[in-house]
Amino acid sequence: NQFGAKGRAETGQNYTQILNAYYNADVTSGYNTGITINVSGKNEFGQSFNDNWNIEDYVKHIYEMPTDFPTEALKAQAIAARSYALSYTNNGTKSICPSQSCQVVKREINNGTWQTVVEATKGKVLTNGGNPITAWFSSTHGGYAYTSGDIGWSNKPWTKRLVDANGGIGNFSDLFNNAYDKSSPTFYCDWGSRTQYNKTAWLKPEEVADIANVMLLAKADGSTQRHLSQPDKPNPDGVDTWDENKVKNELLSRGITPFNSVSNVSIGADFGSGRTTTVTIDGRSFDGQDFKSYFNLRAPSNIQIVGPLFNIEKR
Repeated sequence: NQFGAKGRAETGQNYTQILNAYYNADVTSGYNTGITINVSGKNEFGQSFNDNWNIEDYVKHIYEMPTDFPTEALKAQAIAARSYALSYTNNGTKSICPSQSCQVVKREINNGTWQTVVEATKGKVLTNGGNPITAWFSSTHGGYAYTSGDIGWSNKPWTKRLVDANGGIGNFSDLFNNAYDKSSPTFYCDWGSRTQYNKTAWLKPEEVADIANVMLLAKADGSTQRHLSQPDKPNPDGVDTWDENKVKNELLSRGITPFNSVSNVSIGADFGSGRTTTVTIDGRSFDGQDFKSYFNLRAPSNIQIVGPLFNIEKR
């Protein structure tokens, strides 16, 4: 959690404490600094690579964290990046890409601040069982971290589940005040947009009603789900996508009263684990994670819910 590392450093934590907070791994010194890393592919800046770099030189080309972040956060990032590269390439026996799909590098060496922290952490890696770990990281966790198994990936022993906050979290106000990554611009925001409504992710009441109706129909008859994808894109199953009126008629034919519009939506959450547990729409409650799944199936444009904890606001 890069903004979490920033927040932790600002409270006085050093790079070892930061890394131990996020990984079940040891900070190991003296790892082989002579390993060569092959960088192959194209980055987000249009630069192409098929280059062999010494591991320490490679880390100096990393562009993953703003270099005005606190020094201890930058040191933690350098060690995580070095560990990721060594693990991903199996100590240099295979290539690594230069983009966000792996780690972002540029042909230009990063600035002097970054070079200083790379030198200060030279040969330091995160290990589990004696081997470098694939030290996954992201900009923002939203106050919670999860194991790789929690998010549907292969479960790895170095990943951790934690409340990433400097104090307890019992509600959204606590989250906004105590999360280590609260300064991130994506800590609490909408995801996706469309050309209407000032390029925001706001939905009309009838669009929320349509998502609720899709949930009701899919739960009543699972065979209908392939017709319930978002109407403004080609159907991924190659069948016809049912519009809101067709969905309502299908519900009525099954004796289920559909929503026509929505006036009140609220959520219930488990702030101990960081998960929205229920979404209540005009008095009717749905499982929070089911709502997320069907929202992401049906919502227009590229609007989506990211992460297990989410809120719904009305304006």
